[in-house]
Parts: sequence; structure tokens; C-alpha cells
Amino acid sequence: MMVMEIRHPNSRPSTWVLRALVVGLTVLPLAACGDRSPTPVASDELMEMTSDMVGFGNQTILTTNGVKSGLIKADTAYFFDDSTVVHMRGVDMSIYTEMGAVRATVTSRAGEYEERTQRMHAIGDVVLVLPGENRRVESGELYYNPNDGRIWSDSLTTYHNERGEITRGSCFNSDLEFKNLTVCNIRGSATVGGGG
Repeated sequence: MMVMEIRHPNSRPSTWVLRALVVGLTVLPLAACGDRSPTPVASDELMEMTSDMVGFGNQTILTTNGVKSGLIKADTAYFFDDSTVVHMRGVDMSIYTEMGAVRATVTSRAGEYEERTQRMHAIGDVVLVLPGENRRVESGELYYNPNDGRIWSDSLTTYHNERGEITRGSCFNSDLEFKNLTVCNIRGSATVGGGG
């Protein structure tokens, strides 16, 4: 498993990481002590990707004024020499408080991370969870921008509040402390479990 930490928004993965991955994949079969296992075959999607580098088990550390403000984990990350956008598959993101506690988590099927600005665009079956408050947001996509201090979606959204009420709308918008979370164009609400 390769772990790559990007500590500075302008940093780019260096060629030694690629060489280390190639050497690791070459030496790994030699350590099997004669056991033969089938050769892994890349998926069609991976074979069609024309990225300059692919990272597996990738981790990206987000910082604000030198303090760790988030962590993005991806099953697979695709890097391009002519772009600062990293395309990811299997995204699991954590947003931290200034004290280092997990404020929110975001999971999605895919994502696009802009290294220079630290913006994140989560795509596909996005679930935002506020673990300490029993609140959850579900949407088709989600945007995170630490520079503007906001997180939002322009897609259909389902919001579950701490009382078990469900609100649906065409979008949502929130600050990064999730004190001012609003659902746009509310289309209906319901209470789960008969609570009030």
C-alpha cells in the first residue's frame, strides 16, 4: 500500500515515489517464498486512465495556517503532470476542529481535489456526517472550500437533523462549523420514529 502525504498545497508527487512503488511491486513477489499467486489484472477503468501517476491507499493532509484541518483518504488517486487536480476513487474525508477533533466526515464514490486551493469536490453517493451531533446530509455531490469557510451542494439533498426529522431540498449550504446549515427550496419534511 502506498501512502502519500501532501503537506503543502503546491507540492507535487515526485518521481522517487513512483520509483519506490515500482521497486516495491518488483520485490514483493520475490518475498513470497515460492508461493505462486495469480497475477493481478487491472480493471478496464484503470487501464483506460491516462494519468501520469496512480497512487493506491492515498492520504492527503489538509492544513490551515499550518494546522491540520482535514484528511482525505482515497482508494485510488490519479495524478497529472499538467494539472494540480487529483482525481480520486473511494473517498473518505475527515474535517477537524482547531483542537484536532473530528468535526465531520464525508464519504463518496469519487472526488476531485485541487492541490493549490485545497478545494474538494466529492461526487457520487455523498454522505456528510456530523458524528457528535447525530446529523447527516446525503447528496449526489458536495463542494468543500476551506478558503471561503463553506461546504455546499447544488444537487438534491436529504438532511437528517438531531431530532430524527428529514428535510429534502434542491441544495444545501453551510459554514465549516455547521452552525448555519440551510437546505434550499425545501420539498418536504418528515419525522422518523414518531419523534417531535
